[in-house]
Amino acid sequence: MITVIVIASLITVFAGIYIATPIARGGARLAALGLAGIVASGAFAAYWVNGEPETPGQPYDVLVERLRSVDPTTLAPIEQEERLRDAIRQNPDDVAARLMLGRFLARTERELEAVAMFERALRAGEDARILTELGQALMALNEGAVTEEARRAFQRANTLDPNLPEPAFLLGAAAYEEGDRFTAARYWSDIIGRLPEDDDFRERIAARAADLLSRPAGGPGMDGAAPFADAEQIDIDAMIESMVARLETRLAEEPEDLSGWLTLARTRLMMNDADAARAALDQARARFAGEPGKMALVSALETAFELEESDA
Repeated sequence: MITVIVIASLITVFAGIYIATPIARGGARLAALGLAGIVASGAFAAYWVNGEPETPGQPYDVLVERLRSVDPTTLAPIEQEERLRDAIRQNPDDVAARLMLGRFLARTERELEAVAMFERALRAGEDARILTELGQALMALNEGAVTEEARRAFQRANTLDPNLPEPAFLLGAAAYEEGDRFTAARYWSDIIGRLPEDDDFRERIAARAADLLSRPAGGPGMDGAAPFADAEQIDIDAMIESMVARLETRLAEEPEDLSGWLTLARTRLMMNDADAARAALDQARARFAGEPGKMALVSALETAFELEESDA
């Protein structure tokens, strides 16, 4: 502690000289140095009185021992983080602690640190859950985009544990964003078929996937049709009928296109033709009988139709 005081005193001496330098002109140099000494002495005295240099600090071992001995749910966030870091220092191979610390860092928007923590945890061996956490941290680091590195993490997680919902759903979402509805439907229907029927996550995935897959693709022309040059000349009904005709032709050639059947049903509903919408769903149900995931998507869209009809 005395060493700290001496160092602090030297710093204040130099500070005093720096402050006094502008005053030091000609014969005033001695007065300036005297002023510097006064500043230094004052700073030293203030430190001695208010800094309590003789008060012993709390040893780090005492702090971490307290953190180890209490219920972690009662700790403040900064204490929880320190407890996890202490656990890792005690056992660098503690994968569970690294996973929890990585999650904590991700939640507190320190994604880069979280990525490093997950990658370090994976050195002990591949794990589907850690790979998923890594992929999500990489997404957060890139403003929600599924980068190639994140995609590889999700794909490996999906291979290791096909029953884990998050990687399958996010891989489907990435495929959908790229315009590959067939792959998106494959990922989503597969994970839906694997989850128990009473799983809330299953219902949420089915509802979201059915909504996305049933949206007409393309821009103003819908499903790839060229937009009209003059908006006033647009015949909306004719445009939709043209889209539906093309869609039905494509489904006759590619009946395994689940997204196409869902889009056809939704479009028919938008045309206020509930019977035609029901017929499209019935055709899809007959086509995908025996495939629980795809059947769940058909049912999810049918449920949405029923809700819309009851709200009308």
